[in-house]
Amino acid sequence: MTVSRLKVTASNGNLSRLICPAAVLAVITLACVNLPATLGDGAMPTKVTATDVQRFTVYHSPQTPGYTCWVGAWVMPDETLMISFHQATGPFTGRPMARKDIQKRLNWPRPGLSLGYDMTGTIQEIIHLASSDGGETWEQVSSEPFHTPMNGITCEAETALSDGTIVRGVYGSWLVFYDVPQAGYLQFSTDRATSWGPPQLLNSSINPHRLRLLRDGRLVLISNQNVFLSADGGHTWSEPVLAWPPEHETRLSSESDFAELPDGRLLFVHRADKPPSRWQSVLEPAGENFGLVSFGAAPFPYSGHPEMLAAQEGVALHLATSGIHWTADAGETWHDLGIGGTGYYPRSVQLPDGTIFCVYHRGGDQPYDGSADQEIQAMTFRLQVEE
Repeated sequence: MTVSRLKVTASNGNLSRLICPAAVLAVITLACVNLPATLGDGAMPTKVTATDVQRFTVYHSPQTPGYTCWVGAWVMPDETLMISFHQATGPFTGRPMARKDIQKRLNWPRPGLSLGYDMTGTIQEIIHLASSDGGETWEQVSSEPFHTPMNGITCEAETALSDGTIVRGVYGSWLVFYDVPQAGYLQFSTDRATSWGPPQLLNSSINPHRLRLLRDGRLVLISNQNVFLSADGGHTWSEPVLAWPPEHETRLSSESDFAELPDGRLLFVHRADKPPSRWQSVLEPAGENFGLVSFGAAPFPYSGHPEMLAAQEGVALHLATSGIHWTADAGETWHDLGIGGTGYYPRSVQLPDGTIFCVYHRGGDQPYDGSADQEIQAMTFRLQVEE
């Protein structure tokens, strides 16, 4: 199956391609706690603008309205761009619901949610696409069937190691119909997500939200407020490092992301369930691990899962539905790129030629009832930096 920017080969996939308005630079100043003022030695960027901005659809389900969501994105060692996402098809009404004991075990649908969040009776798949031309055209690599009452188990926590092995984190506790660890676990693929090895149990309390590689090759796993590091490709892990102060545990959600700054520090942005909607923290290297050195509110409105990107231009980006912002001083100040926001739950990578590719889904966290037409969309842009 081939998917192109100009044509989607799913039966009803018409593709839109939009050019964004020119960037208008705005500045948000943040009062935070003990945040370092510079990224390190050398001149610091004073102005960053976005150029060559494009928005387009990557994929639409063969069914309309479509249900495709929860994307992942990474670049393979051979520079192939890959994405993954969930798809559900089948009847919107009249399908069976999960047994009451299963609903109680999973606490799903949660109080206040419609029964449309119960995915029982749908055809669920994890789809992987690959592009060798920076997202211009796409080939479907695999379609992996699975079944759960929940509306997602993996895809966001997925990346490639330096030898081409793809590693993903899975919410095993949501796969109640399978003989797998009922906890967070990892799986590895050596054939570009065509098949997966056996589950490798992490910990009963770990649900992997992000997997990222540091510049030194270590793998980082983010789960709740904890950060774990692995120097052997995810087979053994460090003791947990707190990404925010323990006293804020009840305020913040389980969703965080970070960008590795040029000096080796990690700049985190955290999602909060109570105002303020975003917080940020800085972890600095401490021997073979990291230590929390600062924490404070971030100037962003409520959105979905935080998405951070360490750009090769020396700045860190925060990408969200509310806008895309950059910082060159570890979050002391944030600047709006002026190109609008992303879709829901974005994932971003920077390609070898400097192009930033950001993928997401149209819509939100929605029930499977035909009320929304989700699709996988993306945007690309480049950064122009002045010192």
